[in-house]
Amino acid sequence: MTNIVSIARREAALSVALAVFYMGGWWLSAYAVPLSFMLAGWPLWFVLSCLFNPLLFVVLCVLMVRYSFKTVALDGPEQGSKQVPESSHES
Repeated sequence: MTNIVSIARREAALSVALAVFYMGGWWLSAYAVPLSFMLAGWPLWFVLSCLFNPLLFVVLCVLMVRYSFKTVALDGPEQGSKQVPESSHES
């Protein structure tokens, strides 16, 4: 059971780190980019913070789940118990 807990903690830490990284990226693109910069008639801060960052982090989430997360069986084998045959309820 300890192995499952350590895997869950690692995956939770990765998820929180990605969320903090997203908020930092959003803050930088929204507040560090000068208001006068434009891209295709749209302010660059808007394009970066509302279009580019969400798409980038969706891709990063998919990659994180695919390569960092592990499949864990939550219904592991029970130790020391015998399998009880199903009783038939015939009348």
